[in-house]
This record gives sequence, structure tokens and C-alpha cells, in this order.
Amino acid sequence: MKGLHFAKYQLPLLLWLFLIYGISAIPSAPVIEFPISPDKIAHAGIYFLLCLLSKRAFFHQEKWLWLRENSMLAALIFAIAYGVLDEVHQNFVPHRVPDIYDAMADALGSLLFLGWHRFRTGRRRKVI
Repeated sequence: MKGLHFAKYQLPLLLWLFLIYGISAIPSAPVIEFPISPDKIAHAGIYFLLCLLSKRAFFHQEKWLWLRENSMLAALIFAIAYGVLDEVHQNFVPHRVPDIYDAMADALGSLLFLGWHRFRTGRRRKVI
């Protein structure tokens, strides 16, 4: 049963982390600049999902009570920290450079998940 629990709650997070890392390790071509870059929107979306998967994995783990009880805060900190580390990692990838605006878009995506989650759970409480 533990294997199914892991596969359902923790494995999606690990796969998403590996996907982000793998994409970051690919040397990129020059990017066309826009006022609001599609790249920044993609960063926000990727980290929205990372925060969602992190919260879900932390809430459904059984080893650390604090992590379960504070799964939203932990997911937010984890996702923002991973975004910063991802930018540091890109410093070591040929033709890639760390970008503070990418890290900010990552953090924004994580914060958008927090807002969405609060709106969704607050709304559900009013209905019940």
C-alpha cells in the first residue's frame, strides 16, 4: 500500500522536478524579447504546478507532522527555493545565464497557486 501512496502523491512531484531540471540543462537558442515574455508566463505556470504538486506531496506524507500541518508554507518555500536554485544551475549550462526575472516569474507562479488555493478552499467552506 505504501508503494501506491508514494506513486500517487510523491512520485509526480519528483518527476516534475526532474523535468524542470532537464529542461534547464538544455542549452537554449536566443530568445525574442516581449514586454511580457511567453517565457515568463511559462515559468509562472510551471512553478504554479510545482507548488501544487509540492503541497500535495507534503500533505500526504506521513513521516514529518510539521510538514503535513504546514504543507502550503513548505510548498511555497520549496518551490521558490527550487526556482532560485534552478537559475543558479543555469549558470553552469552552456549558452544559459541566470535571470532574476525568471526567478521572479517562478515565485509569482508559486504565489498564484497560494492565492488560487486559498480562494478555492475558502469558497468551498462557505458552500458547506
